[in-house]
Amino acid sequence: PEAAAGLKSIAQDGLEWLDKQLEGHEFIAGKRLTLADILLFAFLDFGTAVGQPLNPANKNVLAWFERMKARPSAAASA
Repeated sequence: PEAAAGLKSIAQDGLEWLDKQLEGHEFIAGKRLTLADILLFAFLDFGTAVGQPLNPANKNVLAWFERMKARPSAAASA
């Protein structure tokens, strides 16, 4: 528990970095869905379920998350 705040901060820093990388891209690797997208979606979806919401300032990450969430495979796992 003592490390939680620091780890959350590290995760937020990483998402801020990713937000810049996603500019103009549909998926993490450009136009192609990869395992990176699937794994990150699973981690972020879990985070939102346990009270770790996405930062609204990361607009590219939010748009990517909504695209992933809208996929039929994401709906099937809900």
